[in-house]
Amino acid sequence: MRDLVLLPSTRFLRGFGGGALAVVLASTLAESGEPNWLVGVMVGVAIAGASLWALMAPRIENRWGRRSTLYLSALLFTAGGALLTLDSSLPLVVAAAALLGGLLVSGSDIGPLGVLEQAALGNSSEPTERTRNFSLYNFAGYLGAALGALAAAPLLSFAPQPAWLPSAPRNGVLLLYALLGLAVLPLYSQLSAKALFSETRSPSLLTPEHRSNVLTLAGLFSVDAFGGGLVANTLVAWWLEVQYGAAPFVAGTILFLATLGAGASLFLATPLSQRLGLVRTMVFTHIPSNLLLIAFPFAPSVTMAGTLWVARSLLSQVDVPTRQSFTQAIVLPQERGAAAGYTTAARTTSALGASVTGGFWSAGGSWLTAPFVLAGTVKIVYDLTLYLRFRNVLPPEERPA
Repeated sequence: MRDLVLLPSTRFLRGFGGGALAVVLASTLAESGEPNWLVGVMVGVAIAGASLWALMAPRIENRWGRRSTLYLSALLFTAGGALLTLDSSLPLVVAAAALLGGLLVSGSDIGPLGVLEQAALGNSSEPTERTRNFSLYNFAGYLGAALGALAAAPLLSFAPQPAWLPSAPRNGVLLLYALLGLAVLPLYSQLSAKALFSETRSPSLLTPEHRSNVLTLAGLFSVDAFGGGLVANTLVAWWLEVQYGAAPFVAGTILFLATLGAGASLFLATPLSQRLGLVRTMVFTHIPSNLLLIAFPFAPSVTMAGTLWVARSLLSQVDVPTRQSFTQAIVLPQERGAAAGYTTAARTTSALGASVTGGFWSAGGSWLTAPFVLAGTVKIVYDLTLYLRFRNVLPPEERPA
């Protein structure tokens, strides 16, 4: 029971830091004199760094154990924020901070701590409670990110500036981000032996029996993440402004309601998966969501567009705890870190999706609707392929007695 409080708590703290950082990071780099193209490159480097460490974490864990790897990853989280506070005007400093893998610049929880926490939560959960526990864990991250984003503006005005730091106005946010990496350390120290089961070494990260399933899931999740990257929230806000003349307040309200809906959708995962099974829940909720996504750019008014986007959000995240639960369920306990690492790192393709959208929108005209149609289509192909490939792969709680 203790783990089921500690792990959502660490997810909340990391989400809070990531939510605050997301508000200020790009503008901090730009105000430091970096050209726009270099800001984009640095964000890409941060995603790549997080992905690299997500893949490396299970290997480090296999040698040093899960608790030590959690400590190391948390210190990297702190080091990334601390480096940025020193001098964010130097590209080499920013690149070093990004390559440490601790900068949360994506809406997804990409990075080593997310990988290790998912594996620990999978170990701590009974099969019948696993999906519910992952729903609560992800909700804690959503809540933390939302509150962190709200707190960013006050922190800019009221956060104290230590005398030994430069006087850039956002160092208070960056310093808080760094300190949160230290704040999770005592929580990790309290995790139970069950959560840290991977202290038992394995000569291979994935057995041949399970490697195919995990790598196939990673490939499919990368397709889904690419589709999601095509329609990132920043791009949706821009679309509402260009297509309908929506004021920032209107676009922000739509995205705020959609975020609330996405958080609420997490709680549908448990009752639906108990009735339908994990794979069917992932697919049968995701397809309607993606049909709404395809319809979104053809809405005749901003009110209808907002309604479609919020309605989509009410189904869009049901697959998050279910896919995490499914991934953890179909491997051995000592393989859970590696399974989470591969499937988490695969989701960095969202960065590529955003670049493709930029290309479509540079063309203008009818191409402006293409990202939404392509995203929905790609995601439906992912859903159908996932169902055909894994409909007969059953987690323990769904197998006949």
